[in-house]
Amino acid sequence: MRAADSTGHYASVVQMLIAWQHTAQVHSDPVLLAALTKDHGTDYGPTPDPLHKR
Repeated sequence: MRAADSTGHYASVVQMLIAWQHTAQVHSDPVLLAALTKDHGTDYGPTPDPLHKR
């Protein structure tokens, strides 16, 4: 917050607060929390490199 205040650029602080809000929303909904934290027991394989063009 101090760095954002000193530069006048608050986008990163806003982004962090929105992420915290989403985390709180997930934790306040037991069904959603269970779905997002469930071990699905499946390996979906390697994640493609986003910089590699197909």
